[in-house]
Amino acid sequence: MRFAATHKTTSYLAVAFAFLAMVGGGTVSPLLVLGGALGLGLSWFIEPPRWNLDRFAWVFTVVALVGFAYSALMAVSTGDYLGHGGGFLVILTVARASTRRAARDWQQLYLLAFLMLVAGSVLNGELGYALCFFGFVITGTWAMILFHLRREMEDNFLLRHADPRASQRVEIRRILESRRIVDRRFLVGTGLTSIGFFLVAVVFFLAIPRVGTGFFYRGKSGVHMVGFSDGVKLGGHGRLKGDATVVMRVKLSEPSLRGRNAPYTYWRGVAFDHYGGGEWTRTRSAPNSRNLSEELPGGRERRYLPVRGERGPYGARDLSDAVEQDIWLEPMGSDVVFAASAPVAFEVPAPRRGERRPLERNDEVRVRRDGALHYRAWSIVESPSPAELRAAVPVVEINDPYGPMFDRAYRQLPDEITPRTRALAEQIVGDATTDYDKATRLRDWLQGNLSYSLELRDPGGREPIDYFVFERKAGHCEYFASAFAVMGRAVGLRTRSVNGFLGGEWNEYDGYIAVRAGDAHSWSEVYFDGHGWVTFDATPAGEIDRLGRGSGAWRAKLRRWMDSVRFQWNKWVIDYDLTQQLS
Repeated sequence: MRFAATHKTTSYLAVAFAFLAMVGGGTVSPLLVLGGALGLGLSWFIEPPRWNLDRFAWVFTVVALVGFAYSALMAVSTGDYLGHGGGFLVILTVARASTRRAARDWQQLYLLAFLMLVAGSVLNGELGYALCFFGFVITGTWAMILFHLRREMEDNFLLRHADPRASQRVEIRRILESRRIVDRRFLVGTGLTSIGFFLVAVVFFLAIPRVGTGFFYRGKSGVHMVGFSDGVKLGGHGRLKGDATVVMRVKLSEPSLRGRNAPYTYWRGVAFDHYGGGEWTRTRSAPNSRNLSEELPGGRERRYLPVRGERGPYGARDLSDAVEQDIWLEPMGSDVVFAASAPVAFEVPAPRRGERRPLERNDEVRVRRDGALHYRAWSIVESPSPAELRAAVPVVEINDPYGPMFDRAYRQLPDEITPRTRALAEQIVGDATTDYDKATRLRDWLQGNLSYSLELRDPGGREPIDYFVFERKAGHCEYFASAFAVMGRAVGLRTRSVNGFLGGEWNEYDGYIAVRAGDAHSWSEVYFDGHGWVTFDATPAGEIDRLGRGSGAWRAKLRRWMDSVRFQWNKWVIDYDLTQQLS
């Protein structure tokens, strides 16, 4: 192999891996990514003696200055200093690659490549970064060794033989075109050496104490998930149920909830108390989430919620009877955290000093975060029996937090609810005397008489629930949940609308449930004294899970295997912190 060609190839490979490591996260402008790729490709052919670089060097200097001014202006105006700084690195790299002449130019190119690799550790949290990093380690080792040899040649401009008296000056181009300096064994040997250093670096990475919440900071604003919404407005666009993007991975302590044939689990997130104008919201009249905090080592805290139907003061409790969940939540543009069924405790990062805790109502728990979140939760997943719910008698005490204000919040109905909607609710419950029988009849009627559809139509100014029940007679889960909650309130039930996820795909390779964006779901809850909030889902059962639990086909298995690899990457690299290291 010719020395110059080998050095050039390995150097460009190292730069290419660093470039891909930085732009793979999608933060750098696509126009700059495309321009950078084309510029690096063209720079391969720009070198002396084919090009007189002295004549064109000023062009690249101007490009670099303009790129700096543009990047600085955009960074200040948008606040995305790192993203636009990465774009400027691309411009500098293309400019330097296009004006390389001597060893010092290659040295500057390696420095820029290393800076792109470092920037990529923040801008790109995907698994592809690991592959690019590994490729950079191998090709960078080759490039740096060959660069050292090239610099020695250019500095000495002398070819030495075994006999010092036979040394002679030769043309540098003749040396660079030599096939005797680098062979296949050289590349294999140095490649294996670099892999050895890479493995040693991995050991140090796992051993040294952590700083902060993770080695890589993913300061993303959150990936907008189509299915889940931190608010509900009827009459908008339907939720797309085909998005298989994994948004949450859950490991469960209860064996009966694991596996492909396990029962569906409701992952509760946000709850709403007020309905009006076709929209569900949280109001100041809604009860605060009564959670008590217990400080834990490692900058974490455990928040306890009331157990079902619990009244008055309560404190820390034994969680041995609750189902424990280990949850890895992807960034979603919301600070809410999820847990199965009726959560009773969360172990989450404690607020930083001086940081205000988000307002929490309707039993929600929220945690401010910049990226992915790893936390634990405990839930009571078994619902009370029908006999227990039929025997529940509403109790109203003036000084009880679950008193008149509680009833007003969850029985609120706006005047816009049409008389025929109220009359239909009364007709459906008929002679039912218990809250459980009323709720059951409403749920069964909605499931049996209305159909599921993601093809929505504009109500045209009409009250959305009235339009859904009497005219359209088809809608998605938010319509079913809203109709149940509103009609339930019309007959005296205490109800609320809930948003979260339902089900998920079992990953047999790593033993977790992968909850996807398309698993987003809305349902209702009815309050029973002595038992708390109980789930009632009015959406037709056959339409609840369109993504399914995952098949046994080889493509599905391959996709789950790839997700388990991505999960391990996030777990042991992206989110690897001091707490995980100690455990």
